[in-house]
Amino acid sequence: MKHLMEPLNIIHSEWSNGWGGQEIRILDECLGMAQRGHRVALCGCPEGQLGAAAQRAGLVFHPLAMRGPWDLAAVRRLVALLRRERTQVLHTHSSVDAWVGGLAARWAGVASLRTRHLSAPVPRHPLNFVYRLPQAVVTTGQGIRRHLVEDYGLDPERVVSIPTGIDCQRFAPRPPEKALAAELNLPFGAPVVAIVAILRSWKRHDLFLHMARALADQRPQPVFLIVGGGPQEGPVRGLVQELGLGERVVMAGMRPDVERILPLCQVCVLASDKNEGVPQAVLQELACERAVVAARAGDVGQVIQHEQTGLLVPAGDAGALAAAVGRLLDDEPLRRRLGQAGRALVQQGYSRQAMLLATEAIYAKVLAGRRRA
Repeated sequence: MKHLMEPLNIIHSEWSNGWGGQEIRILDECLGMAQRGHRVALCGCPEGQLGAAAQRAGLVFHPLAMRGPWDLAAVRRLVALLRRERTQVLHTHSSVDAWVGGLAARWAGVASLRTRHLSAPVPRHPLNFVYRLPQAVVTTGQGIRRHLVEDYGLDPERVVSIPTGIDCQRFAPRPPEKALAAELNLPFGAPVVAIVAILRSWKRHDLFLHMARALADQRPQPVFLIVGGGPQEGPVRGLVQELGLGERVVMAGMRPDVERILPLCQVCVLASDKNEGVPQAVLQELACERAVVAARAGDVGQVIQHEQTGLLVPAGDAGALAAAVGRLLDDEPLRRRLGQAGRALVQQGYSRQAMLLATEAIYAKVLAGRRRA
């Protein structure tokens, strides 16, 4: 790959101890930048899943407990780390580490950036200056960028949208695996409707299950697959039983091989009602030429263009989800057309290489601005 700059010393910070699309993107971005010759490390929650995953992948992880946004002891420890490692760029990702990291980077004289992964509104008041600490802010979708510029008041020159990039070789059309279907307890050849998402409230697995109940009443064949784990697992399992869907729903849990599972699925669903940037799972599904039905939430419409790369429905409407999924189950040529157009979209503008090049470009811009200053 062509490089835009000399190799850099970069540290990413993440306060969260969980695991989901945000953490997956951070890890993949770190690995990609390391593959491009940069020295990349992470710091953050000592018990966090991201730190463990980073170390398994061969990256350096510095444990750094942060008790809250004004943890001055954590700020001092991070200043020492940045200076010791001769860090050139600190890249923060969550609320607490953005405060701690933003203050530490200013103190240490290090360039810093913040990625805003969610589309939830950012309160605008004088004390919420966390997005004014870094030299640049990265968003995962254009809608989030517009909000930070138009509502929060950031200089548009400081904010850039860089959606999550997808490895189009890993996520690509392939024949379904009969053995994998058996492992997942899926009837091979049966129509499968899937949701791939961490089990959080705003992902609206409840809507997915109400949609499944409506379709199961009409059609004996479809099986409904839930891929992911998370804090809402108990309530989701309870709703499966409450709706009488025990024999029609398969809960696969967290899986590292989503690219193998997607070819078993005829239709993929995103039911979220808020907080989405450009969803990583949707991009993966499009890259695998899957037909997608998605609720209008966050920046989903940036990639699911209605009737072109997928079908969009109103957020919070299980009936609309059921109608759209039923339509796709009945129309194989439409599924094929949407899937092929979706893969072409990902290849053209949402590849992993595009994400890494854009990230290098914003690093170069930030560092050039600091040199001029």
